[in-house]
Amino acid sequence: MRHFVVSAGRGVVSFSPVKALIDVTDRSRWRREALIGLKLISPDDPACSGIDSEASLTDAAQAQDRIRFFLKDRLIRNFRDVGRAWLSAVGPCVVEVTRAELLDEGSRLFLETLATLPGRDVEVRLQVGAGVSAATAHPPESPREDTINRLFAQVGALPESDVDHLYEQAVEYLSVGDSWTAERILRGIQPHRDVPAVWGRLGLAYTMQGRTLEAEFCCLRWRSDPDPVGVAGADYALSMLYARHHPEHLRSLDRTAEYLEHGYAALDRVDEADDRDLTFHRVFNRNGYALVEFRRGRVDVAIEHLTAGISKLRSGTAVHHMHQTVLMYNLAQCYRRIGRIDSAIETYRELLGVDGKMPEYHMELAHCHLNAEQFNEALASLLEARNLGPSIQEVHSLLGFTYLQIGKTAEALDAYRIAHECDPRDVDALYDYAYLLAESEQTERALQLACSLDPGLLPRGQAVKLLTLAAEQHAQLGNLPSAHSALEEVLALHPDDPDARANLEQVAAAMA
Repeated sequence: MRHFVVSAGRGVVSFSPVKALIDVTDRSRWRREALIGLKLISPDDPACSGIDSEASLTDAAQAQDRIRFFLKDRLIRNFRDVGRAWLSAVGPCVVEVTRAELLDEGSRLFLETLATLPGRDVEVRLQVGAGVSAATAHPPESPREDTINRLFAQVGALPESDVDHLYEQAVEYLSVGDSWTAERILRGIQPHRDVPAVWGRLGLAYTMQGRTLEAEFCCLRWRSDPDPVGVAGADYALSMLYARHHPEHLRSLDRTAEYLEHGYAALDRVDEADDRDLTFHRVFNRNGYALVEFRRGRVDVAIEHLTAGISKLRSGTAVHHMHQTVLMYNLAQCYRRIGRIDSAIETYRELLGVDGKMPEYHMELAHCHLNAEQFNEALASLLEARNLGPSIQEVHSLLGFTYLQIGKTAEALDAYRIAHECDPRDVDALYDYAYLLAESEQTERALQLACSLDPGLLPRGQAVKLLTLAAEQHAQLGNLPSAHSALEEVLALHPDDPDARANLEQVAAAMA
């Protein structure tokens, strides 16, 4: 078994120990999804320099054109893809990280993901302090990172051009998904460049990390921008915090609508001689408002906003092209919501004609086919989605369901297993896999899974499902006292459940 020793450090840029691990392998033959993930971790790696031609418009978007940014679930998916490719190259191994107290957030998340990859013989050890052995793997030299570290060390004394350079680098790191590096750079330059744009980018970094209260504070500072386009951007960011990103108890459609309307009005204050692309900004705003109408149940009005926006973006810049796909995706979702499945399918097919390399689009098309009980068509879409995005848990869950509908139980079981392995903490994926194991008479394994989570830490509905499944497996194995105990727990959570009460009486009678 191979043994790799890497050391965490205090550099500004994330992923130094991860880059050291990756650099021991030949990345030239990695699959496309692994190279797309590599671009997040090591954007200057020559192996991913040409991957944009194989990526979706979202993944290939340049910093100045990007309108979709990656949240934690997307990052973990990238980390899984990179981790699998790396382990396939190095085989069973131990990864020892010295000075682990200095690990950056991105590296820590990658190593956590690596350690939990299914079926991979890898052990990750974190060593506080220098340890007893010298590091045997070092990150590749990076002129860009050297420049960032050098400038950052003297940020208070830098000329304006160098501060501009650091800001531009922060924007680049945001665009590839490394919000941690961007945050460190932006917090460093903010005292010396206290302007709305810096606050706005810092708010975006916090949003990507799920730190939404800090994001709101920054976006409110951004909102003081004297430029109406900046105000509209801040309002849009604030609206999405209240629509999507804040914890559930803080969300508000009314606040979302207020920010969007204020931002839309701000764009009317832009000077007529301004040569910026106001069409894009107005369409971008109305796309946000379409979400408000969708959530309020006024789906027809949302469709009007979206179709008007798509019409305005049919031709234009790269950002027009990218944003057009966002609107088309939202339009298809609207059609699906109101039961116009044929229109949704047609729109998704049109969307895939514009960007056929986005796995989520194929997955959503499969949803539509499933709604129409077109199982073979759904299967074809899901297999394409799996090929493009093999670490998307929902794709595997849908594959499991679809295989069951066409009578392929073995394939369904394998798909549900992979869905569970994508995130062992996902209760629904665990239940689907355990339930089908039970149906396939793999009782002991089903019971093991059903009992692997503490029902006291789960929402009531999920706890009831797992306890019921566990009770059934205990009974199948002849362990009636354990079945009785599990059913008592079900009734404690759901006293009015007639099936649980009947099953409890039946088990009690068998024990008498």
